[in-house]
Amino acid sequence: MYKFFFLFIVLFSSCGNKKDDYSYKKNENQIYKTTSNLIGYNQNNKKDYLSLFLSSSYISVDSLYKTISYLSSINDLSAAIKYAEDIIELEPKKSKSYLNLANIYFELSKKRNANPSFPSLVKQNLEKSIELDNQNFIAYSLMGELLLASGDYQESINFLTKSLQINYNQENTHLLLGYTFKQLKDYPKAIDCFRNSLLINPSFFEANMQLGQIYHLLKDKNAILYYDNAIKLDSRNELVLYNKALFYQDMQEWNNALSAYAELHEVNKFHSDSHYNLGFIHMELELYDIAANNFSDAIYSNSSFYQAYYARGICFETLGNIKQAESDYKRAIQLNPDYYYAIDALSMLQQKNNMIN
Repeated sequence: MYKFFFLFIVLFSSCGNKKDDYSYKKNENQIYKTTSNLIGYNQNNKKDYLSLFLSSSYISVDSLYKTISYLSSINDLSAAIKYAEDIIELEPKKSKSYLNLANIYFELSKKRNANPSFPSLVKQNLEKSIELDNQNFIAYSLMGELLLASGDYQESINFLTKSLQINYNQENTHLLLGYTFKQLKDYPKAIDCFRNSLLINPSFFEANMQLGQIYHLLKDKNAILYYDNAIKLDSRNELVLYNKALFYQDMQEWNNALSAYAELHEVNKFHSDSHYNLGFIHMELELYDIAANNFSDAIYSNSSFYQAYYARGICFETLGNIKQAESDYKRAIQLNPDYYYAIDALSMLQQKNNMIN
């Protein structure tokens, strides 16, 4: 019995920051050429920065993009919507104007309790962006990412493929296409996509990570190659260190698994799941006293870890420490009253005690 963790796709995109130097006078429709130096002022104070911006006689498109970038840097994209709409008012015939607003809505849609209308606003602005420029590969890629997030995998493939036909050298778009095929469990195509991403950028951590995970699912030892590549890129990443150890555990390579978990504990000695898995390795090796210590470490790292209480109870029962086993089973049930493994174990233990007495 092993504990598995699943990696949830976390998709990222960035707000478009391409800038122009056209400007318009506030409350007028005339467009002027001007130079803006607003960004050089106090960016640590939002009120001061925006007050300076609003007090300017002329507002340039360049300044609007810089303001959006500033608001993004302080995690206030909701306030950026107005400025993105101003850009569209100034440059309604430019594809990038709508792509910029789509990016903002897309980032906002990923936040907790986001407005449910945001995804449709992303789609609406991307459609307009593509209508104005059918070679805008960034807009196609973001549309593919939006469709991937909504679970429309076939349409996602169509848009991501179109983006790559226009500009092949996009490591992140290859990655997104790989995610899509992975969701469809078409692992050979997913592998090809992630490898294409690495051909463009060999130092792309996420592509190495995804290849490691797919080969892990396939129980293919190439998983270690890509996990090791990812570790070289980020030696303190707990997820890749954990996955590497778990792969060895799944393959029942106990010594390699123990070494890999020890490597993880050098980064985080309180990683409760790794202590828990170590306990199972030592149970497989019938070293129940050591396993009990591993489960104790897991509990110390996470006091609500009811599975660890149950597993430690099994160790104590096997070692003949019935009182402690009963205590651990009860504690597991207190933490999760529906945890039937502990309920059954406690019931059977109490029946044995009654028979003896």
